[in-house]
Amino acid sequence: MRIGVLLTMGFLEAEAAPVLDAARILRESGAELEAFTLAKSRHSLEGAAGTVWTARYSLPARPELNLLVVPGGKGLARAARDLQMELWFEEVWPRLDAIFLGANGPVFLGELGRAPQLVAAHPAYLEEVKRYAKPGHETAYAVGKVTTTAGYLFLLGALLDHLQAAGFDIDPVLSQMALVFD
Repeated sequence: MRIGVLLTMGFLEAEAAPVLDAARILRESGAELEAFTLAKSRHSLEGAAGTVWTARYSLPARPELNLLVVPGGKGLARAARDLQMELWFEEVWPRLDAIFLGANGPVFLGELGRAPQLVAAHPAYLEEVKRYAKPGHETAYAVGKVTTTAGYLFLLGALLDHLQAAGFDIDPVLSQMALVFD
């Protein structure tokens, strides 16, 4: 299984890094799973906390992926309005098994005309998200192949739930990251 973590300007490192680390732990435990970062180009992107990341793959050069994780961040609307991003997303959408959205991820799908009507979002982003969908009171909503979350560890939890349902043993992740999810 391949998991792509989409980086946009101002992405939340606190959402991207745990996903990548969980995938590393699973891979080291013998799971056939690969996770990588991708972005519009391989130019450096500054995250919300000020770290600078360079995606492993640009959109045109990325391998096929099964799951897409879109961390929240301040640049989601602008990224989704980019023609190259829009064309890429329309290309990969039918082949994705699932997409997981961070704190304000519905903004990204909303700009692309694909946001579910009811979504989860972090309280700090509610006003922005309301322009695209109705925020609910839960920390995650799964509608079709789209799972919206309140971000941060709720994003990781939703992804781990999906992986567990797909037959992956997530206990090594829970143990090494000292996590407990309900």
